[in-house]
Parts: sequence; C-alpha cells; structure tokens
Amino acid sequence: MKYLAIFLALIIVAAATVGGYFYLFKYVPAISELESNESEIFQLEKNIAKAKADRDVMEARLNEANSKIGELTAKDESKTETVNEIEETYNELINKLKEEIDEGQIEITTLKEELTVNVLDKILFDSGKTKIKPEGLDVLKKVGDILKKTEGKLIIIEGHTDDVPILNPTVKKKYPTNWELSTARATTVVRYLQDQSRIDPKRLIATGYSKYSPVADNSPDEGKSRNRRIEIVLKPDKRHPKPDEITPE
Repeated sequence: MKYLAIFLALIIVAAATVGGYFYLFKYVPAISELESNESEIFQLEKNIAKAKADRDVMEARLNEANSKIGELTAKDESKTETVNEIEETYNELINKLKEEIDEGQIEITTLKEELTVNVLDKILFDSGKTKIKPEGLDVLKKVGDILKKTEGKLIIIEGHTDDVPILNPTVKKKYPTNWELSTARATTVVRYLQDQSRIDPKRLIATGYSKYSPVADNSPDEGKSRNRRIEIVLKPDKRHPKPDEITPE
C-alpha cells in the first residue's frame, strides 16, 4: 500500500511536470504570439484606414484641381472668343468708316476685350447743340448696324467736352455747364442707337464726363477739338454673368 501511494505520487508529479512544461514552453509562447499577431493586425488595420483616408483626401483635391482647371480653361476660351469677336468688329468698322478715319474724324482702337470708336463732335453736333447732324447720322447708322450684331456686350456712350465754359445765354439756359451738355449728347446718341439701329436698350449706357477726361492739351485749338468728342465703347457685359461664370464663395 505504501508503494502504491508513492507510485501514484510520482505519477502526479510527472503529470504536473509535463503539464508545466507544455504550459511554459508551448501554451505561453502561443498566447504571446497570438497577442503579438493581434497587435500587428490592429496596427495594419489602422494603417489601412489612414491610407484610405489619405486617398480620399487626395481624390477630393484632385477633383477640385480638375474642376478649377476646367473653369480656367472655360474662362480662357471665353476670353479668346470675345477677343476674336472684338477683332472682327474692329475690322468691319475700319472697312465701313475708312473715309471718316482717313479724314481724321474718327479713331477706332482696341484693348484686350474692349473696342472704342472715338467720334469728334464736329461730325455729330453743331456748337452748343445736341441734335445730330446729317453726316453724323450717317456715321451712327454704320456704327449701329455693326454693333447691333455683337451679343452679350455693353455699348457705353461717353460724352466729352473741352474746358471752355458755356457762355452763350441761350445755350446756358438749357445746359448750364459742360456736364449737362456732354450727358445730353451721349443720351441723344443712345436714343438713336435704340430707336433707329434697334439695339436692345438694356445694352446701352449714356454718361457724360464734361471736360474732366481730356485726351489732349486744351491750350491749342486742335487739342480742344480732339477733346470735344463722343466715345462709343464696346465691352463684355459682366453685370449678369452666366451660371458657369459665377465663382462659388
């Protein structure tokens, strides 16, 4: 009986030793490796999530850049088209008004997207008057027929005078200063373009500058003559931009 107890005790000790061996050298390392793998998997998942977030940000920036490129390209094409239209209008006006240009009565200039027809007032009006002379009507008809075909553009009529004050009592009673006279002459031209050339009045603007925007020295008579003028300015109408031209805030 004594030996049986000793034998059983040895068996228990051996079992415990084997179990301890498997626990220490098999189970514990396996658990440690599993935990390490789980930690690595967690880190990889974080890296994948960050990579996806970075990709989404880059895609958003790329889409924004492509959209901006598209907007700039469209604007550039629109400007190019406008410049081409201005050039065509310029050439047509040069051909139609060749005689007046050669006589120094009219100057036509272009700058980027704008065109200006500078008409000396002596061809349009008598001194102190706002009624358009017959030769002036002929010029305005030529100009109106051409400008009528330009769409999406403003037509601004500017009245200008020299620095000589209005002294004639009859004229002064109606036009106290060159402000009133320059504005009245511009308005008369606008009315002609609306009524006779059938240009949409929404495209027309009349404004007077009096003596305050000279193009020459007022001292000599020649300078005064150049300053007494009507300028017809053709430019893009940006008051009501198209939906694709509106820049988002």
